[in-house]
Amino acid sequence: MSADTDLARDRESATDATEDTPVLTADGLQKYFSQSDGIVDRVLGGGGTVKAVDGVDIQLRAGETLAVVGESGCGKSTLGQALLNLHQPTGGSIRYRGEDITGLSGREMRPYRAKLQMIFQDPLASLNPRQTVGEILTTPMQVHGIGDSAEDRRERVRDLLERVGLSADQIDRYPAQFSGGQQQRVGIARALAVEPDVIVADEPVSALDVSVQAQILNLLDELQAELNLSLLFITHDLSVVRQVADRVAVMYLGEIVETAPVDVLFEAQHHPYSEALLSAVPRIDPEARGDRIVLEGNVPSPIDPPAGCRFHTRCHRVIPPADWDADQPTFRRAFTYRNRVEAGELDPEAARRRLDAEGEASDDDAVASHLVETSLPGDVADLPEGARAAVSTAAQLVVDGKQEDAVDRVVDALPSPCVDEVPAVVETASGRTAACHRADPDAPGDPVATDD
Repeated sequence: MSADTDLARDRESATDATEDTPVLTADGLQKYFSQSDGIVDRVLGGGGTVKAVDGVDIQLRAGETLAVVGESGCGKSTLGQALLNLHQPTGGSIRYRGEDITGLSGREMRPYRAKLQMIFQDPLASLNPRQTVGEILTTPMQVHGIGDSAEDRRERVRDLLERVGLSADQIDRYPAQFSGGQQQRVGIARALAVEPDVIVADEPVSALDVSVQAQILNLLDELQAELNLSLLFITHDLSVVRQVADRVAVMYLGEIVETAPVDVLFEAQHHPYSEALLSAVPRIDPEARGDRIVLEGNVPSPIDPPAGCRFHTRCHRVIPPADWDADQPTFRRAFTYRNRVEAGELDPEAARRRLDAEGEASDDDAVASHLVETSLPGDVADLPEGARAAVSTAAQLVVDGKQEDAVDRVVDALPSPCVDEVPAVVETASGRTAACHRADPDAPGDPVATDD
């Protein structure tokens, strides 16, 4: 019986013994980064804390691929590294097959390093340019006591290189002598060298050509099936998710907002952010194409994330108050204006200069009207009477230099439960979870259609 067969049998036995226990679990995982490390920041009290990962619950099951998706900067990579203790967690817990590994030191993590490996986004940057591929791959084997001798380890490296689609006679080449796709294959081989149980793949194909991406994705799929690996696949590219993933976790501003089996998520989304992401995925079938959802505004700062639902500042389905007299799209327009007032984006002096340059009246009333016209999507006349008055009054207060009063005016006139209340995480019979008021039948607003 071959060593590969023995390895696969051992993995199957381990999976059977722990089938009720997720391979890797995070509960309330947090990772914050202090921005007050400099002398100036400490003296002036500046900097703040970046909440890169903020209360994440996630489970990776035996033999599955879980894709973590979201925009750049949402915390995906930090989450992957925190799960492996490459970043010390700020809070929460991490368990590997039921064992608590939260915040273990480098020495304490050594027994787990062979089981928990990572494939990095930039293959060349993660490979030592002064070592040959043979040295890169035999070093972790030696550290973890794999192989009976140096020659045995070199033979294992030759087998690994062929397994990942390289040639055994490339063992003495340096990383710079390989193409980008070949370098990523070396990175995959390095992760496999210590016979891991879990691999976190951080954007493993984002830097590669499309044709090479397909080769690497197929390779990962083949290796996962052969070795019963559990794979956490981090990506911002939803076009590859359906090909590689069993389940998907959607991440926004440090939080997981929705999880679901991949086919369930692609069929329907319960969180508006997931809906916006999926609307951007190219589809060959014209009948399967929907309208592209373009999100308003910029991603808020993770130093000071919004209260309530963190997505409410950009959400196209933000919930109106109970006494709203118009439809939801109209409230969305008014709420966009509220966000711009709160963010201090209404600039009366810039508006005055523009009116002067165009030869228009530039008195205070004209400037206030201009601010409304340029900051409110659509026509102010379409808003209910109370909202129209609030919009106009807020613009006039901004012109008068009363920014705080302007904010108070729009906040009072245009409230939303999405701002005031943190949404509960709701789970459905299909295995989906969603942190959105619309997914909660007990929350205010029109509920989304459920999977149940």
